[in-house]
Amino acid sequence: MFHEFMLENTTAGDLIPIFAGHEACEKNHKFGPFVRGYYIIHFCLSGKGRLLDKYGCHEIGAGQLFIIRPEEITTYVADSQTPWEYTWLAFHGAMAKLFDTDRSVYRVPLELSVELRNLAQSGVTTPSVYIALLFRLIYTLFNEAPQTADVVEKVKQYIRFNYMNDLTVANLAELFGFERSYLYRLFYRRYGTGIKEFLIKTRMEQAKSLLEKGYGVGETAFAVGYKDPFNFSKAYKERFGVSPKEERRP
Repeated sequence: MFHEFMLENTTAGDLIPIFAGHEACEKNHKFGPFVRGYYIIHFCLSGKGRLLDKYGCHEIGAGQLFIIRPEEITTYVADSQTPWEYTWLAFHGAMAKLFDTDRSVYRVPLELSVELRNLAQSGVTTPSVYIALLFRLIYTLFNEAPQTADVVEKVKQYIRFNYMNDLTVANLAELFGFERSYLYRLFYRRYGTGIKEFLIKTRMEQAKSLLEKGYGVGETAFAVGYKDPFNFSKAYKERFGVSPKEERRP
């Protein structure tokens, strides 16, 4: 069922809620491409879907929200098997500009999502209630911002100590509580290389050291996280211009 309604007028300037709503979507339900003149947040309560914006395609599930900013062209689509249920809140004002970043998806406490859904389903139109919720959301999302650089450094160190394991950008993002594309952009901005590229570089440097010590190609491949020696040899030659067999010292 679809619920959406306008809120009462308010003269507050920092955060001005406009309307709220709630919907349990049908499979493949699509909205967009569309451009808005305000900010709007969608909280995913259950199921999943995807958002397409200028930063790429974002897979979104329960416990996450996505933000759409003014003048952005966006499309979002419910999953074909487990479509999402979401609730939304549109707003503008000076503090809304905190969301003017290159990040589109955030993790969010479930109680905030449920609270907004209950307000929307009940048809509450008092602006102060939604302003309070927005302030709590902003505090939750942005009071940890100074720690971002530390998290990116932790990701780098984690790769250095765990390169031999089955690491992917996706499982690193899940481990550190970030949306995958956002973590990639943070890492690239900080170090000038992607996470996958840094992982490969780390593995290849360790492999070169092992081969120079006389270890075999197969055991070296396994030691640096490659299950298939052929894929390892291909990656090694692409990086160093010689095969691991040629590199290995007798």
